[in-house]
Parts: sequence; C-alpha cells; structure tokens
Amino acid sequence: MQNSKTFYPGEKKNPSPNNSGPYWDQFKGLSWKDFNIKIGMPLNVKTKLHTKIYQYEDDLINDILMYRMVWVKKATGLGITEIVNRFIAWMCVKDDIFRDNQIDVSVVIFTGTRTRLAVQIIERIKGLFHDYIFEERETIGYINGAKIESFPSSSTQTARGLSPFIVFIDEGDFFEKNEQEEARTTAERYIIKTNPYIIFVSTPNLPGGLFETMEREEPSQYHKIFLPYTIGLRDGMYTQDEINEGKKSPSFEREYNLQYGVGVGDIFPSISVDLITEEYDLTLKDGPKLITVDPAYGSSNFAIMGFEMLDGIIYIKDSIEESRPSPAYMMEKLINLSNKYNNCLMLVDSAHPGLIRDLQDRGINTQSFKFGAMSEDNNQSIISKMTFETSQAVQEKRVRIHKIFTTLLNQLKAVCFNSKGHPDKIKLNFDSGDCYIMGVNHLKSNRVRIISINQNSNIDDDE
Repeated sequence: MQNSKTFYPGEKKNPSPNNSGPYWDQFKGLSWKDFNIKIGMPLNVKTKLHTKIYQYEDDLINDILMYRMVWVKKATGLGITEIVNRFIAWMCVKDDIFRDNQIDVSVVIFTGTRTRLAVQIIERIKGLFHDYIFEERETIGYINGAKIESFPSSSTQTARGLSPFIVFIDEGDFFEKNEQEEARTTAERYIIKTNPYIIFVSTPNLPGGLFETMEREEPSQYHKIFLPYTIGLRDGMYTQDEINEGKKSPSFEREYNLQYGVGVGDIFPSISVDLITEEYDLTLKDGPKLITVDPAYGSSNFAIMGFEMLDGIIYIKDSIEESRPSPAYMMEKLINLSNKYNNCLMLVDSAHPGLIRDLQDRGINTQSFKFGAMSEDNNQSIISKMTFETSQAVQEKRVRIHKIFTTLLNQLKAVCFNSKGHPDKIKLNFDSGDCYIMGVNHLKSNRVRIISINQNSNIDDDE
C-alpha cells in the first residue's frame, strides 16, 4: 500500500477513521462495473498484469444481490475471495446506507484460525484504495465510514453481539471442526436482527464437514453455487495446459473439481477406491448378507450399511447416513431394512447397548461389535487390524461400491491414520466408514466359516 494520499478541500489531514470524508465521494453512485474500472481490475498473480471481471464473477455478484444468502463451493484459484472483497468495498462506498444505519459494525468477516489471515483479508480490502491511508488497527477497516471487522475462526463468539449488514465466511470448510458450527450459528443469528447478506465461500475440504452438511440440506435457506474448474476454463481464468498439469496431482478432484477429501487420506488410496466404484444392480440376490450399524444421536451421524457377497466379491447394497435423527425414526428404518435383508445378522457398535436390546426384543438377529477389543494375539487392537485388512481388500478389488454412495466414497478417500493406527475421526466424520470396516471385515473373515457351517453344526454363537 502506498504511503501518500491525495487530500481534498475541507478534509482533515488526520481524519477520524469513521469520518467518511470527501475522498469517498468519487465512488458515490457507481455501478458494480464502473466501480471496478475506477479502482482498477484484479491483478493476475502470475503475470502481475490487470485482468478483468470474468462472467462467473459477475454472475456471483448478481446472485448475492438477488438471494442475499449464498453458499459457494469453488475451485481453487478462481479469485472468489477477491471478488467478494470488492463486493464488500462497493457496497460500502456506492452510497451512505451502511454508514448512516450502522449500529456497531457494517461487515463481519470470518477467516481461518490464525489471526494473520484475519489481518490479511482486511489488508486486501484496504489495498483496493491505493491512494488512501488507513490508520485503524489491523483487523478493522473503515470504508466511507462503514466499519469492517475480521475475526479468526477461533474468535467467532466475540462477534455474536454485533449487527452487520454483510457476513462473509471465507474458506469455512477448513475451520477446525468445533469452530465450523459456531461460525455458522453466529452468522445466522444476525438474520432476524439485520437481514444481512450472508456469503459462505470455500474450496471443499473433508466429507461430513460444514460445507457438505450445508450442501445436503433440503430445503435450504441458501442459494447454492457450484464453481468447478470447468467454469474457469470456459471463461478464461485457466488454460487447458494449466488444468492438464493440475490433473497430475492426487488432490486435483478436491482442489478443482469440488470433491470432498480426495487426495487427503492415506488408508484407502483414491485411485484404488475409484477402481472399485461401479454401477451395478442394487437388488438383493441369494448371497450371504449383513447389515452394520454405527448409531449416533449427537455430534456424529447415524450410519447403516447393507452388504451382500456374490462370487467372492462384497457388494455394498445400501448406505445410509442420517444427521441427528430421532430414535423412533431410526428404529423403524432398521426394522424395515432387516425385513428387506431377510433378518440377516445385524452388527451394531457395542457403545449402544440399549439399541441392541431393543432390536433383539423385536426379533432382529442382532449382535454387538466392540471396536476397542484386542485381537487374539493381544498385540493389536481389532480396529487397527480391521482397518489394515479392509484397506487391503479395496486394493485387491474384493469389494464393490456403487457410485451413488458418495458419502461413503468421500469418507474412504479422506480418512487418515492416527498415531494408534486407527482411522482419525477428530477432523472427519467416519460413520459410514466404520460401518464399511465392520461389514467388509466380517464378510471377508467369514468366507471360511460359511463353509464350516455346512460341515459342522456345533458352531459358536458368535461365528
């Protein structure tokens, strides 16, 4: 930012930061297009040359103005943060509405965990006005007297009592897991107070996070906008050579093609998962069947999965994941699924003994499964052993997952090992993944037992 500015008649050399001043008069009444011409077009980070406002960027501004609450899942490098910053600046200077009606703040911005990110986004907005010196502190900017304040995601509660006209959540899918819901709650509590523009923008991160949760909500308060790399390629933001080079990266599908978690995980390689993803008949046939259940009624999701083994291959025939369902609703769903699968064995996480008893009382063939148990040699936990073996089953193509089961596919591609060799669930909801591991391990290990049952009727109950 330059260290000199133009002073206008009647303007104080050291104005109060919330004093609009004659400097801002030059922007009054400008259209979105004229405002960008006035301040200069965005710079290309590679060539350092001014570019233009692309069609998808103009479309985004029109959608924000029309719908007020927008959710934008975008490819990296499309310049969406820059465009939203320009929208914020334009709304502050095109008239005095924000300044004259401001209670405490006009714009609230939530960024990543580090304070430095909050500082940087304010610096970028101030930097749009090259010949003006801003004297306020780093996370605050006064644009034509309208106060803009930026908060790191770890401090969203600090903003709860404010009354903004615009709320911008930048890269919200990368906030810490416990901060994502808080940021959304804080943003939406302003709806009744000021009916603000609420703008969620992010490249997708992990499945089960803030963005996938909002994407799956129907009906939704938000107008949903999807901006994959093809939009940037169409309008000229990317070249075909750049995209071809980007496709060499295992994270391309996540960074550019809006897929959650792809290229992140280290348990189930994305390429291996893609090789077992197919379209196949989901109707049940005559093979051995199994249902697995990972119940939850709180922070995690309630997951159910149905399996059938045919010609030595394990097929996923049903994959269900519900967020905060009622116990009665899930009980009915489990009973219906048990009937569909001819009352085959249902494995349920042992952490929910009440559900297991209720299912058994209703005649469902139910057994508990204890994830924390140790393997027979006591040198390795069952979950570690199962995780390794189910990963091996994927790489050996002994499993098939239908392409419609995107929640499961995304979880498998995103999950990583923790320090104990277990799936790391701190940042990722892995509820469908847990059902998958239970089911594949059971059917894989019971191929021998299926033969034994025909030869020997004295089989232990849990076999």
